[in-house]
Amino acid sequence: MSLRRTIPVLALLAALAPLAVACGPVNDGGKLSEDPPPPPPPAKDGGAVVIDAAPPEWCKDAEGVFSAKPETGNLLIALDRSGSMHIKLSDGTTTRWTATKTGLFDMLGGLTPQTRIGAMMFPQGDAPITCCFISPTLNDVKCNCANGELPGTTNRCSVPTYKVPVPMGDATAQQIADIKSYVASSDKEFYWGTPLTTAIQGAIAAQKASPVTGTKSVLLFTDGIPTSCDTTQDPTANDIQRAIDAAAQGEKDGIRTFVMGVIDGTKGARATFLSPIAKAGGTARAQGCENTNDCFYPINAQSFATDVKAALDDISLQAFDCTFELPPPVKGAMHDYSKVNVQLKTKNGTVPVLRDPSKKDGWEYLPQQTHLQIHGQACTDLKRDASTQVEIVIGCSTMGK
Repeated sequence: MSLRRTIPVLALLAALAPLAVACGPVNDGGKLSEDPPPPPPPAKDGGAVVIDAAPPEWCKDAEGVFSAKPETGNLLIALDRSGSMHIKLSDGTTTRWTATKTGLFDMLGGLTPQTRIGAMMFPQGDAPITCCFISPTLNDVKCNCANGELPGTTNRCSVPTYKVPVPMGDATAQQIADIKSYVASSDKEFYWGTPLTTAIQGAIAAQKASPVTGTKSVLLFTDGIPTSCDTTQDPTANDIQRAIDAAAQGEKDGIRTFVMGVIDGTKGARATFLSPIAKAGGTARAQGCENTNDCFYPINAQSFATDVKAALDDISLQAFDCTFELPPPVKGAMHDYSKVNVQLKTKNGTVPVLRDPSKKDGWEYLPQQTHLQIHGQACTDLKRDASTQVEIVIGCSTMGK
């Protein structure tokens, strides 16, 4: 288990009740003194339940203090390889595809083997085409296709078509090399269409079916809007609400969807489309971001390399680091989520971490409230000092910003 919990709270209180009477404050010559607290009982057989720290000064009525270990993060990259990814950036020196690949490969190089990652690209199911290309004068997609030369929707828009060529695995040198090789295989290929909803559904289905333990997330990277799946039988197949609903269903199943989108005038993705997907997928960047369509990570053509690095750094932290499982409640009880706190146990004592719904510097629940995540400086401190421990304190009103 990722968390080792104290003995059941009710049992602990019952056991200590008689001691509270016999060992309370006594009058010693007009001076109050207290007996030291009794030593904790030994761990139960099997090591599944252990006694942890005493209640902290700021929460003397704590029902339990639980030692937490980071959860293993599992991130599946779902990378858009549609032909428009080969449009040149505003500096004219490189393409969206090349710049994205550089940023992605840099992120992979910084992962530790204790994290897990996999990769898939979309669209899938169709062969690359040669009748479309990037016009040098327009710097946009141009097609000269004969009737029947473009692929149909049967494969590209069907969820069972979508596979994960590099399945989820520890971020070893070999796993990272496999992902790089897989992505590079599309360097010179031109694929038709952006089946966004199908790609999200396929990625979430793969994560749901994956046997790995820990938190599961999808990183959706796209430069377009849903296209190429509508038919006379299904005229609304490209409706953005379908993509939003797919991400929402994933969130209900405990799988988050991070969203990165290339914003490049009329040639890129739309914030009004991608922000709701991130919100529905449980990765809204801050409270109220839906009001400004800023729940996703925008990648601007003018600052592409910088934006990609900043977004991937932030997503990497959220997907792989500083995520902890809440201790299960006492049998027959339910968590009071207004009485959960977090503290860091350092060499110099304990330091409370405030709840921060903005996710900038503090902790916040993940979807389903089975896990919490620490953000900002507290997460950075944890990564720098392996001796620092996270403790979850149950029983006092949540301290927040």
